[in-house]
Amino acid sequence: VRSFSHCNDAELDAYLAERSISQDFLREIDLFLRGHPEIASCAQGRSTLRQLSTLPPLEAYKYFLRGYTRPARYIDGIIRTEYFQLPMDHRYCPLQKKYDQELVDFFDGFEYRHDIIDQIDQVVSMNIQKLAMGRPVPIALRKLVCYAVWGNPVDAYKWFEYSYQQEYMPHRYLPEHVVLGHVPKPRDYAEPRPSCVGGWKRHGVVRYRMARAKDQGVGRCREVPA
Repeated sequence: VRSFSHCNDAELDAYLAERSISQDFLREIDLFLRGHPEIASCAQGRSTLRQLSTLPPLEAYKYFLRGYTRPARYIDGIIRTEYFQLPMDHRYCPLQKKYDQELVDFFDGFEYRHDIIDQIDQVVSMNIQKLAMGRPVPIALRKLVCYAVWGNPVDAYKWFEYSYQQEYMPHRYLPEHVVLGHVPKPRDYAEPRPSCVGGWKRHGVVRYRMARAKDQGVGRCREVPA
């Protein structure tokens, strides 16, 4: 399997720089592929690995991202975890008005979710106003604002739908990469189902969100990109 972090490909490096993506993200992709050897156990997984190994580095990178449901890792200073304020006169350019080929490719063969993108724009606009007025905004929403304002639309979408949103959406949850959904499960495999989600501990809150994500869905079921 190709090691993206050792490609030393000028075209790929220029593309990452243009989108403010850290070189560390290539290492994350390598770690993901090495950490899931079971991908090679199914036909769809072997096809994906073959494409990643034979396509030119930049095209292989884009191919991987078409099935990856997590945002890319940005260079330092783009996605802020500490609290920050925005000027009162900050003008937000909605995602609906931006063009991102990666987002177009992510939806290739599926319905383009204008409804979710509209929802993201509404949430971002509301929290930009809060940040401008110095009001508290949770870290997850601050990161969403960063993705939408200084990042790329595709990553704002992925962060919102697969890592943040908690409302009902009539489609299924996706794993970290869609190819994992095609890996055969052992006969005795059983998905975790929390028996109790009460209490005030953070663990309970996390388990509750996991259970609701599984039952109600946060991602339309997609095939591995061809």
